Amino acid sequence: SLNDIESLINELTVKEQLAREHRDNDNANLTNIRKKIARQFEKKLMTYLRPLGLMNVRFEVQFNACPASETGVDSVQFLFSANPGESLAPLSDVASGGEMSRFLLALKTVLADVDGSSTLLFDEIDAGVSGRVSGAIASVLKELAINRQVFCITHQPLLASVADHHFRISKSIDNGITRSEVRCLSSIQDRQKELAELAGGDFAEARVYAASLLEQKAA
Repeated sequence: SLNDIESLINELTVKEQLAREHRDNDNANLTNIRKKIARQFEKKLMTYLRPLGLMNVRFEVQFNACPASETGVDSVQFLFSANPGESLAPLSDVASGGEMSRFLLALKTVLADVDGSSTLLFDEIDAGVSGRVSGAIASVLKELAINRQVFCITHQPLLASVADHHFRISKSIDNGITRSEVRCLSSIQDRQKELAELAGGDFAEARVYAASLLEQKAA
């Protein structure tokens, strides 16, 4: 009957209102938790970014409201500035390749305890940085590798020396076909020779430098 339909509509309207209020309360609590964690995340991330050669870096997690969904009502964006005088802007728009690689390294290190990734690959993450910064990158990679499998492609002997395993990748042309070869450097002599070549050539000073790097790693 019409009365039954009106009663049902009223009942459903009340249920909908209660459900919306419940959803809005949960979303508000979720937003507050996210903002609290975001401030902690910003501080911890900065402690890794600055030693990685980004001394003037600024970073902020920005929250904007969006239509409610199963993930809440927050649109989250990473804002980034690497140089003084530059305004904060979306990370994906302003970070260079090297800056993005170092940001990813810092991010993965900060999230190491909760991130489900078991294998990470960094391709020339130390490109265009100084030896001091390379040393900082090496330290962070070594820390990250405690709980992760980390592959790092590099031309920096300082960075390569801290690895537990070394592989040499080379290319050759055979009958007009380019082939790539990966060879495991299992002996100390092979590792020292390769590090010396990365340092500038297989001459006396380079060999001494390579040996010192491996000694530091062993220590």
